[in-house]
Amino acid sequence: MPDSRDSPHAPARFRFGTLLFLAGLAATGILIHGYHYGFDDQSVYLPAIEKSLNPGLYPFDAAFFLVQTRLGCFVSAVAASVRLTHLSLSWALFLWHFACVLLLLAGCWRLAARCFSSFAGIRGSLLLVTALLTLPVAGTFTVLCDPYLHTRVLATGLLLFALADLLERRLSAAVWFLLAGLVHPALALLGLWHLVVQAWPADSVFSRNSSVPSRAFAAAALAFPAGMFARWFANPADPAWRAALSGRSYLFPGEWTWYELLGAFAPLVILYLYSRLADRRGLAELARTSRRLVYSGSVGVAVGLAIGLTPALLPLVPLEPMRTLHLVYLLLILFTGGLAGELLQRPWKLLAAAVLLPLAFGMFLAQRAELNASPHIEWPWSAPRNEWRLAFDWVRLHTPRDALFAMNPDYLHLPGENEHGFRGLAERGQLAESNKDRAVSRNFPALAWEWREEVRAQKGIDDFDLAQLSALRRRFGVTWLLLRKGAGRAAALPALDCPYENSTLRVCRAP
Repeated sequence: MPDSRDSPHAPARFRFGTLLFLAGLAATGILIHGYHYGFDDQSVYLPAIEKSLNPGLYPFDAAFFLVQTRLGCFVSAVAASVRLTHLSLSWALFLWHFACVLLLLAGCWRLAARCFSSFAGIRGSLLLVTALLTLPVAGTFTVLCDPYLHTRVLATGLLLFALADLLERRLSAAVWFLLAGLVHPALALLGLWHLVVQAWPADSVFSRNSSVPSRAFAAAALAFPAGMFARWFANPADPAWRAALSGRSYLFPGEWTWYELLGAFAPLVILYLYSRLADRRGLAELARTSRRLVYSGSVGVAVGLAIGLTPALLPLVPLEPMRTLHLVYLLLILFTGGLAGELLQRPWKLLAAAVLLPLAFGMFLAQRAELNASPHIEWPWSAPRNEWRLAFDWVRLHTPRDALFAMNPDYLHLPGENEHGFRGLAERGQLAESNKDRAVSRNFPALAWEWREEVRAQKGIDDFDLAQLSALRRRFGVTWLLLRKGAGRAAALPALDCPYENSTLRVCRAP
């Protein structure tokens, strides 16, 4: 009698119970991996949303977040939801994040239902993805799903729906892709490369017996990742732009550690082995999808290495082609959990399920170690306890809307700060900082000179004397200062008027 897996199967149907299951997994994922407000890349997106809601904010420094966020419709959509629902911004972002995680898991469910013939396979794939949502992707400085509201999470979910519809030969795949492009254009283009390879009808395109048109497609496909981002190019001789590019090893695969490079190649080998295993077990859709991911992922890695190692291609480095691995990693985890549920015998399935608990606990501990000065989940109703967050709250409530602050440009990486952005949480302007504003400046070279000059002007600010602090007002129009106590003499200058202080910081008027 043939194995049931050898016969075609109809994909599992999405029911109300499926929605409840996915919602439970989304909630579990947030409990395991945490949730943060105004954190990391929200230094860019949060002030953009706030300015959309209140155009009078950020009269001096809006260019550092508007040039990037105007490329998509995400900011406008979130701002519109706040206006329609009258929710606070913190509640709106939390609910958006939950919805984005739910959408991502729903996309995973659709693919798992297409690739696996049993409910055990589908459940196994989703459980493993949930346990590893914040798994780092090689050396790309990204994770599978960010623990805060990010356009990358929403765009990834939409791309998964596009891939599922493509596998089902539905024209609606184009709609999902266009929506992803409106949310995160760069990630959508990387995803398009994977979709193009998945959509090509014949595996023989990569064989020596392929036709001339197929070979032409292969040549175009190999060139696609290098040309798909033809937007604007920086002048590699510009010292300000080169300064914005320097010191970020994740942009240059040649500077990756051995285990980061292993993380770029090992998933492709594993996916190839999965394709062979799936062929033997009659899982044709899984075999085909895995095989095509090996093709598209290998080209993405090859192009990323070529750009990172070739000086003449330096202007293409900010396009980060190695991030094609993001979708590869996500589907690798999805397929690993699905194969465990689909193929293992019952005792081994129980062992695999038991392994999920230490995996999830390890991910929880990793998040706590990285963000030890912040709550694991920054609930919308909770008051901040972090000294930096408390100072930002005071600034928001007690300084003029057109205030312009100067501070240590490396503040995001200082002890206890935990990468919470000043602009978004304080709702006040600041001179450029050296982390997130650097990333915007390397993507938009016209800002690089301004970024470099403002960062240089603030270097060592905690040890400035009165004359140096006054120079910031004359040169840039700075009206307020955020200074660390005990880090230098500036915060202790008797002539400074500092209406707020805590054990870590002082907020002072610029002299």
